[in-house]
Parts: sequence; C-alpha cells; structure tokens
Amino acid sequence: MKTQRRLMIGALCLGLGGSVSAGPSTTPPAVGDPGRADATMGPLDPLSHGWRAQAEDNICGISNLNKVSNPAVVDYDALLAATPQMKRAKKEKIDPDSPEGKLLRQEAGSLITRKAEVVRAQRGHCGVWKAIRHEDGRAIPDITAEVLAAIRSET
Repeated sequence: MKTQRRLMIGALCLGLGGSVSAGPSTTPPAVGDPGRADATMGPLDPLSHGWRAQAEDNICGISNLNKVSNPAVVDYDALLAATPQMKRAKKEKIDPDSPEGKLLRQEAGSLITRKAEVVRAQRGHCGVWKAIRHEDGRAIPDITAEVLAAIRSET
C-alpha cells in the first residue's frame, strides 16, 4: 500500500515537473549526461572521493568506489595471455566461443584473480582494477609484473 502511494505521489510530482525517488536508482545515467565522467570510466558519484571506474573492471579487493584508497591496476589482457589456459587454447586453436574455450577463459580469469589477490595483500593495496583513475590525475601503481611472476611461478 505504501509503495503504491509513493508511486502515485511520484507520478503526480513528475507530472508537475518535480521528482520523487522511492530509493536509490540502479540505472546509470546515459552517456553524455553531466552525471558521467566519460564514456569509459562510469558514472560520477559525489561520494566516490574522486575515483572513476567501471564495476566490471574490479578484479579483487574493494570494489566500492566510496571506500577505495590505494588501488592498483594491471594489464589484464597481458595477464590473460600469460595463463596456461589461454596458452593451451591458442596452441590447440580452441574456439573461444566453444564450451571448452569458455571454460578455459573462466579458469584463466580465476587464476588471475587469485594471484592478483596475493600481490594486492602483499603490497597493501585496497583493490586491483583493469582500469581506474582519479579525477586529480594521480598515478595508480601498476602491479602487472608481480601478478605475471606469480602466474608463471604456478606453472
């Protein structure tokens, strides 16, 4: 009943040019909206303390931009290519869209996540990302070499 009343009040307010929200929106703003940093780095969040990233770019560690303090980045494509699973897929010419190809990619991603988590904890980073930036332009440490060494040490 309360939800129905909120919806009716919201519709009335919208008809009058106002706005009402029954809770936080899960729909990101459209590209070109003032609520976006740019087309590649995701919506602006006034509570994000200046960090800009896409949720799907988080590999491990803290993913909430409101809590990010000391992130690191990796060259995910380079790490992916260095995994035994992707080397096998390339060597055996396994179709990436086949069930076996998808399984190998999933296993490679899990290996990268495990190794990135170890390096993240050792180096004291809060999270590891494929891409993240700060609005003030600060440098983000790249830990690709350390994660790559950890992947190679497993094989």
